[in-house]
Amino acid sequence: MWTRGKLKEVAKSALHRNYWKIVLVSMLLVLLGCETGGITFHKTVYKNTAGANLEESRENGDGADGSKSIVSVRRRFGSDKVTVKTIGGGEFEAEDVEIGFGKAMMIGFTAIAIFIVTFLAVLAVILAVDLLLLNPLSVGGKRFMIKSVEDVAKVKEIAYGFDHSYKNIVKVMFQMDLRIFLWTLLLIIPGIIKMYEYYMVPYILTEYPDIEYKAALQMSREMMEGNKWKTFVLGLSFILWDILGALTLGIVEIFYVQPYRSLTFAALYCQLRNMRVMNHAEIPGNGQYGVNGQYGVNGQYGVNGQYGVNGQYGVNGQYGVNGQYNPNGNGQQW
Repeated sequence: MWTRGKLKEVAKSALHRNYWKIVLVSMLLVLLGCETGGITFHKTVYKNTAGANLEESRENGDGADGSKSIVSVRRRFGSDKVTVKTIGGGEFEAEDVEIGFGKAMMIGFTAIAIFIVTFLAVLAVILAVDLLLLNPLSVGGKRFMIKSVEDVAKVKEIAYGFDHSYKNIVKVMFQMDLRIFLWTLLLIIPGIIKMYEYYMVPYILTEYPDIEYKAALQMSREMMEGNKWKTFVLGLSFILWDILGALTLGIVEIFYVQPYRSLTFAALYCQLRNMRVMNHAEIPGNGQYGVNGQYGVNGQYGVNGQYGVNGQYGVNGQYGVNGQYNPNGNGQQW
């Protein structure tokens, strides 16, 4: 079983081993989002019951010389014209414009329609950027952290999501995000539970980019079984570091806390993956590199496949080193 202390020790060791590269990648991911004297207004209304004059005074802010600029608007009762007078001496007349109810409704509906269309267009752009750019970049960032935990990673690992089964990575991440979103619509708590249930999906994609989305979701569920609460607490354990980062205006956050946190969760994935291997659990999926895929364990080029170790042309196969028809092998001679 894993503990927070052990994971953090691994993360610290990795950070010290490859510090500047990890800080650089972490800063890039944070910046891209893969991991804020005014004018006074005064209004007074005077209603004259005898003279029937309506006056409004507006104090519109400071002028260039520091004086107040006041505009006086007067309308005579029964008249459709207004007189506008400035304190500088200027005066002009303008007609009082009235807008009917139907026209006002039309203008209101048009404004609402423009707002909705604009909002949907902006939302579509944000979703497209998230799905097509940020999600694959997030997978690449997690692969970089995993490689840093295991050894010394190269910065180019962050492009892994674009170089390996890009369409499938986009599809799997979309399916994950969609399920979390739909569960969140029901109630917030189920959405949070699902978020931790699928927490390992992007990490799984770093090693199995061709895995089918159902298999990736199932594998993550199995890895997080009994680990969701512990993972939540692991995240909370960085809260004091986050406070320190805020007090230093983000300097500590950028140069230590965020890289430290990312490496810790990468170490968690490695631990859960290794536990899965020790329990002889199979990697689900029928993709090209999956268990039953072309290059998988049981695939054409896999361990048990036609060209694999035990296959027809493999080491122990009919034409292999120990096979029946290998002239130099240990099998039957030609």
